[in-house]
Amino acid sequence: MKEFFKQILFYVITLIILLEGSIRLFSLTNDVPMRKMNSRGLQIFRENQSGFSHGFSWSVNKDGFLGHNDKNGDNQLLIIGDSFIENIMNPFSCRQSSLFSESGYSVFEVGRSGITFIEALEFLKYFDPIVNPKNIVIFLDNSDFKESIVGIKKLNDRGQISLIEKKFFPGKIKGKNIKKILYNFKTLYYSYTKYLRSRNNKSQPKRNNDDFSFKRDVEELILYGSEKYQLKNTLFVFREENNFKDVFRELNLNYIDLNIFDEQYLIPNDSHWNCKGHQIAFDQILKYFNQ
Repeated sequence: MKEFFKQILFYVITLIILLEGSIRLFSLTNDVPMRKMNSRGLQIFRENQSGFSHGFSWSVNKDGFLGHNDKNGDNQLLIIGDSFIENIMNPFSCRQSSLFSESGYSVFEVGRSGITFIEALEFLKYFDPIVNPKNIVIFLDNSDFKESIVGIKKLNDRGQISLIEKKFFPGKIKGKNIKKILYNFKTLYYSYTKYLRSRNNKSQPKRNNDDFSFKRDVEELILYGSEKYQLKNTLFVFREENNFKDVFRELNLNYIDLNIFDEQYLIPNDSHWNCKGHQIAFDQILKYFNQ
């Protein structure tokens, strides 16, 4: 009996080794960069990481992000956004920073999934004196306003503000130790991602329809942002129609709506833009700059 269990253990270990080797060899999982907190309490990526995601390679620059990190250029641009700008699912050539760089801009790109409106403004405040941009582009979704406000719903992993205290609360890095184990043990990580994908496929994605129920809070947030942050040369780029255009106009805040939802511009089974979608977004922003 003892020998029998030894044989079973041997075969199990051998199978795990073969699975681990195959998953790593054929890049069957999407690598995700590990995060850390910078001196301002903002989540960035750990420097000098590299990996593969959706068949494309990525690497983290010395400033903690995946895109270009030019500073103090003649035509300097600062781009800030969430997973659409993190853009780990496309080749490097499809990044907004790549497209603008090819058009003669010096670009510093801050892209990280989960960035809220108030956190984007904190990143602007932090990097503005470092990068010295002539123009700033902040990519937004209507839900980014609601997710910024502690009083609506507390989200520990995202940067938020208390409108009562006028205090910013940095997001915490969630499940840091568990993620380290998952990333280093590819077989376990592969099983975990397969489970998440099957669970997500069962639930239909829903668009945000309740933003207007928090309209007063959001308007207070936008007013606070316009008063406390330097937004003169900032263009807010909405992926869908701006639900709060009245207050943006009243405060003379620049914005455009993209509305890129056609399937030909999206990654299959995903809401993120593919290379065509990023090109459309870039063309619309460049058109705004050149008008």
